[in-house]
Amino acid sequence: MVKRIFITGASSGLGAALARAYAQPGVTIGLAARRVERLNALATECEAAGARAIVLPLDVTQHHAVLGAADAFTKQVGGVDIVIANAGTFVRVDPTESSLDELRTILDVNLLGVVATIKAFLPALIKSKGRLVLTSSVASFAPLPGGVYSASKVAVRFLGEAWRPDLAAKGVQLTMLYPGFVRTEMTGQGSYPFLIEADEAAQQMKAAIDSGRDRLIFPWQWRLVVPLMSWFPGLVGMWRRRGH
Repeated sequence: MVKRIFITGASSGLGAALARAYAQPGVTIGLAARRVERLNALATECEAAGARAIVLPLDVTQHHAVLGAADAFTKQVGGVDIVIANAGTFVRVDPTESSLDELRTILDVNLLGVVATIKAFLPALIKSKGRLVLTSSVASFAPLPGGVYSASKVAVRFLGEAWRPDLAAKGVQLTMLYPGFVRTEMTGQGSYPFLIEADEAAQQMKAAIDSGRDRLIFPWQWRLVVPLMSWFPGLVGMWRRRGH
C-alpha cells in the first residue's frame, strides 16, 4: 500500500479533497500550501481518519522553498511514493486590462510551480520508483475562458506527456489529470457545465492514481466533449458567447 504522499495546493479545493480521500491508517500525507491555518485544520481531519499529516507552508512560486519542502518531507518520512503537483490559480483576465504581473503570477503558479515540484521531488521518486501526478485541465484541450489559465494548463499537459518516456526510463510513473469544472473556491457559485463536487472529483482522481492510469479526463461527459472541441473549435466560441 502507498504510504507517503505529498500534495501541493492542499489547503482547499481538489488538493484538500484528495488529502481527505487518502487519509487512512498507515498513510503519511504532506500537506503543502500557503494558507497555514487551513492546512492545520485539514491535518486535524486527516489525523482523525487515522493518517499522519505533515504541514508544510509553501508558495510554489518560491522555487528554493519547494526544494526545502521536498527535502524536509522526504527526510522526515524516508522518501515519497506519490507526488501530486496540484497547486493552481485561476483569474479570468482581459488581455486589454490585465497587467503583466497578473499574467506572470498565473504562469508562475500553474506552470513553473509544477516544474519546481517535479524537479524537487524527482530524485526521491526515482529512488522509490514512485508516481508523479500532474493536474492540468480540460481547458488544455481548447481555449476556454481564462486565456492565460488555458495556456498554462496546455503547457502542463505537453510537459507531462513529453516527459513521460523520460520519467518511465527512470522508473517513475506519471498520471495526468484533466478535470472539468469542479465546485471549489475558483468556480465559486457560478453555473458551469458538468459541474461536480470536489469530494466526488477526488474519488475519481484517487482511483485513477491508484490503478496506475496514464491519464484521466473527468467527469465522463468531458471525454465526449473534448474530441468535439478539437474537431469543431467554433463550439468554444459559441460557448463563450453564452457566458460560460
